[in-house]
Amino acid sequence: MKEFSIFSKVIFDTSLRDYFNQSTFGRAMIVADPMMVKLGFVEKIGQTFQREGKAFSLFDEITPDPTIETISRGVCQMNQFQPDCLVAIGGGSAIDAAKGMIWANYKLDQAYKKPTLIAVPSTSGTGSEVTSFTVITNGQDKKPYVDQRLVPDVAILDVDLVKTVPPKITADTGMDVLTHALEAYVSTDANAFTDALAEKTIQLVFENLLQVFREPENLKARKRMHEASAMAGMAFTNSSLGINHSLAHAIGGVHHLPHGRINALLLPAVIDFNAKEQGEKYQYLAKLLGLPASTPEEGTGNLILAIEVLNEALEIEESFCCFDISKADYQNAAQQIAEFALNDDCTKTNPREVDAEALQEIYLSLYMKE
Repeated sequence: MKEFSIFSKVIFDTSLRDYFNQSTFGRAMIVADPMMVKLGFVEKIGQTFQREGKAFSLFDEITPDPTIETISRGVCQMNQFQPDCLVAIGGGSAIDAAKGMIWANYKLDQAYKKPTLIAVPSTSGTGSEVTSFTVITNGQDKKPYVDQRLVPDVAILDVDLVKTVPPKITADTGMDVLTHALEAYVSTDANAFTDALAEKTIQLVFENLLQVFREPENLKARKRMHEASAMAGMAFTNSSLGINHSLAHAIGGVHHLPHGRINALLLPAVIDFNAKEQGEKYQYLAKLLGLPASTPEEGTGNLILAIEVLNEALEIEESFCCFDISKADYQNAAQQIAEFALNDDCTKTNPREVDAEALQEIYLSLYMKE
């Protein structure tokens, strides 16, 4: 039996201030990355509560790839403050940290009554504002957790938060959106509803990502990428992902590289691996993008080429040796990365069965471009 659900109320074409001016919340705890504090977005939320004599508390100890220790500190503050809404504002790490705090409290107390979870993304990439996924780091183990109770109640897509995102981060997060959509599209749990969202997302990325990268002030393209990110999130929270993300989680935990950039590097090789099972779907996507695709093989090949051309235009490295990782260190990590990826929940819905040897082979093939 397959299901499709959208739990989050998605708010768009409005501002943070307007939303919170109309809200009835009395106690807000804000989970924010430091940049959101610096840019004044946290202050905008705080001011709406202060004017009404309401209470708010700030937790801004967010770093990339939130750890168990960070989440534990957040849980302590949340339990002391007892908010009626938890506002996560920032990139995927801030939203994942807030979800981790909710998840930890459920583990501690099954009768826990969670506050309304409001997610406000500051990048167009993770889709975390509408998904049941959170990624938590424990040492070198970067692991996704999935629970429907982690889906934010409200997602606010305010384009003001993304209009100053630097080109490099725009590229990384945009390629994460594309990877989410492509993996959701060929997942073993894909269905007509997730396919429709994934197809539209893929079109939006190819139409807008490079434009935003080259013209950061283009708010129309920014808005489309912001919406594409949420749409991809709706797709993969229902269908899950595949080994592109399993490997990216593992590589990120070991080599500490940007998640979206890892996904971009992996994507052509993973599509090539999965084409044995999903060649016809890749062929359809190629046709959708206006690429020659008279056969599954031609369509898959041209889709891979289009992604490689996009990567190059976005100034994404060709291979992992470009990150100053020594060949010995890269090769020595292969077994550990393959084991982490094999045990990742995303691997369960990959369209082609995979073992540790195949995962190692994909990983090792990407050290240096031939």
